Amino acid sequence: MKNLYSFILIGFLIIFYACTENIIQEESFKPKTSNTTFNDFIDINPFEVPNLKIDFGKYFKSHIGKYKVNTWVDVKHPELVYLKIEDTTNNTIYEGFTQNGKKNGWWEVKHNKAVICNGNYILDKKCGFWSFYKLNKQTQKFVNFKNDTLEGLAQEYTLDSILRAEGNYVGGQKSDYWKCFYSNGNIKEQGYFFDGFKSGWWQSFEINGNLIEEASYSRNEISGYVKKYFKGILLEEGKLYNKSKRGTWKLYDDTGKLKRLVEHEK
Repeated sequence: MKNLYSFILIGFLIIFYACTENIIQEESFKPKTSNTTFNDFIDINPFEVPNLKIDFGKYFKSHIGKYKVNTWVDVKHPELVYLKIEDTTNNTIYEGFTQNGKKNGWWEVKHNKAVICNGNYILDKKCGFWSFYKLNKQTQKFVNFKNDTLEGLAQEYTLDSILRAEGNYVGGQKSDYWKCFYSNGNIKEQGYFFDGFKSGWWQSFEINGNLIEEASYSRNEISGYVKKYFKGILLEEGKLYNKSKRGTWKLYDDTGKLKRLVEHEK
């Protein structure tokens, strides 16, 4: 009878092990959702100062549509005007300089008396360094513009000034090397963008620094060689196309030693 019970127990353990192994393998290769926080970095339109046609030589205070406009004209240079634009509740929502009717120089956008963003215009186009504050009540972002287009270094911080992500824009698109961070400063993921898409080799990590995944990307999708890790130890590796395993995959045990090879459709 003891032998029978032992046989049954061993059978259950074998089934349990097989099921657990299948679960690990299936879950580990669900396409990974990007942690990159800059995918929709800035929706510029809600923070865009309207192009208001100011007849700067004839008045100092007026209304344009729903806006109340306070105007200060430079006496020696009447083409230079400082504007403070208020909403219907007399809260300042835009303030800055114009030259010959175009935004030129420093501008701020406010909401409920708090600064939302600020930076420089040159003839109605954002140029140089701009700051965006508390966009989602969690982060603040610092970017560079060239002719109204994102260009150069971009950084995102938490409200307590911990770096959350950084990378570069080229022609308004995410480009080159990008990094995202955990709150403890460790890298969450890192890799390259091309024309705004994840491309090439990417790595993702646990908060303690252990590797989770290394993978080749094409247009934000894993396409090519992939390595999966568990607690920093290589679990399996092979090629993935259209979310399906292809060719020979290598499976490893919990010490990182090769356990077996599995063939998939090529």
